[in-house]
Amino acid sequence: MAKKARLRVDEFGIGFPPRLIGIRKKNVILRESRACGTTKDTAHKRTGFFTAFRMTNWEVVWGHPVRGKTPEASADALGHRTSNGVDPHAGGTLYSINLFPFGGFVRIKGESGNERLDQDSFASRGAGVRIMIAAAGVLMNALLAVVLIAAGYRLGFPQAISDQPSKYAQISDQHIEVMGVLPDSPAAQSGLNVGDRILAVGVASETAALRELQNSEDFRNVTKELVGESVTLVVESDKVRREIQVTPKILEQTGKAGIGVAIVDAAIVRYPLWVALPKAFETVGILAKTIVVAFADIVRDALLGRPVTAELAGPVGIAVLTGQAARMGFVFLLQFIAILSINLAILNVLPIPALDGGRILFILIEKLRRRPVAVKVEMMIQQISFVLLLLLIIFVTYRDLGRYGGRITEFFKNMVQ
Repeated sequence: MAKKARLRVDEFGIGFPPRLIGIRKKNVILRESRACGTTKDTAHKRTGFFTAFRMTNWEVVWGHPVRGKTPEASADALGHRTSNGVDPHAGGTLYSINLFPFGGFVRIKGESGNERLDQDSFASRGAGVRIMIAAAGVLMNALLAVVLIAAGYRLGFPQAISDQPSKYAQISDQHIEVMGVLPDSPAAQSGLNVGDRILAVGVASETAALRELQNSEDFRNVTKELVGESVTLVVESDKVRREIQVTPKILEQTGKAGIGVAIVDAAIVRYPLWVALPKAFETVGILAKTIVVAFADIVRDALLGRPVTAELAGPVGIAVLTGQAARMGFVFLLQFIAILSINLAILNVLPIPALDGGRILFILIEKLRRRPVAVKVEMMIQQISFVLLLLLIIFVTYRDLGRYGGRITEFFKNMVQ
C-alpha cells in the first residue's frame, strides 16, 4: 500500500526489533566520461559528455545499529559517500528478521512526523491516505484468513454435520467423533480421548462380529441397551485402531445411561469455490467476534483484579500449537494459521501506541486538533508502549516455557536420537 502511494519503504521486518539480520538492494552508479563515440562498457554510441548505467547488487545488514555510533563510511570511485552501517534512506527496502518472532512491521520514511516536505514521505500525505496505509496490514491479515478458510472449505474441513448441510456440500468420511469426556466416567477410565473416532461396538462376552455404527444416535441406543455389561469399542486415533473395554452405567452427573462422552456426527465437507468464498467471509466474521469477546473478558478481569483464566500463548506456545496442527493434517494447519491471522488483525487494530491502531489514533487526534501531536511526545509514547509490549511478550513466553517446556525438551531429545 505504501509503495502504491509512492512512499519510500525503508524496512519490511518479520518479528519485532532488535534486528538480527537484513538484506537489501544496493544501487551503484557507474559513470564513464566520453567526448563522443562508442563506449566500450555499454556498447552504446553516445555523443554527449558521459554515459551512465546502474548495476544492482545485494548487501547483508547484520544486527541493529548502535545508538550514537556513526556507521563506517568510505567513498566510492566517484567520490560518493557509501556506508557500511544502516542508512535508512540508502539503497532499496531492507528486508529483516528480528529477535522477537511476533508479527511484523513496515518502516516508512517520515513516520516520525519529520520530512514533511519530501514527496516520498509518510508525513507529506493527508490523513485519509495515512489511515489507509496504517490499516493495510490489518486488512491483509483479515484477507489472508479469508483465503485460508476458503481453501480449507474447498479442500474439505472436518466438521459436525448434525445440522442439514448445504445442498452444494460434498460429504465424505462420515464418522462418530468424541468431542468431550466426563471426568471419572467409564469412558475416561477406559482411555477414550477427545478426537477419537468410534467405529464399532460389541458385547465383550460374545464372539459375534462387532457391529458397525451408522451414526451417533445408533451408538447412544446401543449403550442404553447394554447398561452393566462389558462392551468392546473399536476406536481410531491418528489412523491407528485399537479396542477398549468399557461398561455403560447410569451416570451420576447426568442421571442417564451411557459411558460419559459427548459425541457428534462428523465428516469431511467440501464446497465448490463459489460457495466456499462467501462461507469463508462468514466464518472469519464469527471467529473475529469470538476473539473480540474473549479479549474483552481478559481486559475486564484484569481491570477488576480477577485472575485471567484465558489461555494466552506467546511465540513458544504458538510454535508448539503450530506443530500440533501440522501433525493433525494440512487442513488443520490452514485453519490454525487463519485463526492466528485474525488474532493479529484484531491486536494490530487496537488503539495502542506502537501498533497500527495506535498510529491511526494519533492521525485522528491530529485531524481533530488540526495540528499534529508533537513529534517528541508521540515518539516517547510509542517507545514506552513498545517496551511494555515487549515485556508482555517476554512474560507470556515465560509462561509458555513453563507450560510447554516438557514437550520442547522431548522434541529435541527425539531429534538427537
